[in-house]
Amino acid sequence: MNIKARVKILAAAVIAIAVVLLMPRHTNHSHELKAAFDAEFLTRADGYAGLSDCYGLEFSSEPVQMDPGLMYRAIAHRAVDVIDGFATDGRIPAYELVVLKDDRKFFPPYYAAPLVRSQTLEKHPELKQILNRLAGQISNKTMQSLNYEVDEKGRKAENVAREFLASRGLIEPNAMPGDKTAGSITVGGKQFTEQEILGQIMAFLIECNSNIKVIRKLNLGGTMICFNALKPGDLDLYPEYTGTALVSILKREVISDPNDAYESVREAFLEEYGLLWLRPFGFNNTYTLTMRQEHAERLGILTISDLAKYINGRRSKE
Repeated sequence: MNIKARVKILAAAVIAIAVVLLMPRHTNHSHELKAAFDAEFLTRADGYAGLSDCYGLEFSSEPVQMDPGLMYRAIAHRAVDVIDGFATDGRIPAYELVVLKDDRKFFPPYYAAPLVRSQTLEKHPELKQILNRLAGQISNKTMQSLNYEVDEKGRKAENVAREFLASRGLIEPNAMPGDKTAGSITVGGKQFTEQEILGQIMAFLIECNSNIKVIRKLNLGGTMICFNALKPGDLDLYPEYTGTALVSILKREVISDPNDAYESVREAFLEEYGLLWLRPFGFNNTYTLTMRQEHAERLGILTISDLAKYINGRRSKE
């Protein structure tokens, strides 16, 4: 048995054990809803803390911190009932989950776009035209599909990225990189599937439409790791989200209008950091709260307000 196969078996075993340990016990609180959130959602201002304040949402049991991949398996196996997610995650339709409507508009728009150092564009002005070819090319449905290919089918992000570019006529199917005589740039990305795919899409598009050598530093970590690597030039560009930039980096209030949010971060990043936002890819990867569809329908939960009302109602009866 090769190493890859052993790793897959071990991972499956760990998931199975975790799911069993998390399965709800049959107690007097059997109707209590259990939640699992990833580490970043638990710590960000636009995550659980802010959401709780906005909706008066407080679970009876503290939400469990989980890796995103494990969260989806846990909710599918009924070990938990509510998870956070992203609107573009392909596992939402695949696992028959439903996104609860953010009826108080707590979550800001998270439109993704290339974030580039101004010095990099001065050195390689052709990058702006190349990367702006991606503007409006990736819808929510398209990004869901790309994520699903990697997360659930186990395909490599680089192969999914190349296929996408070829399908849109942005590169030839057998396109090769240029001669790499125009210097090098480094493309970065955060540590989750969507960022790896977007990083590969940008990298292939650049190297197949120029003579620039592209170094990939993907799966680096969270937002601030990538942002702090971009400012001094350890990275030249990476994909960022308007809502993340607004709330987590600039520490500003939520702006619900997507165009206003984009203009706000574009102006602030150029003025404060010398960083340029290019045109958005097209999709809005906003945070969501997600439940099993049949479970949400049975409880009459369609919105986050409904969820808060249900939880508070259960607590008042205890």
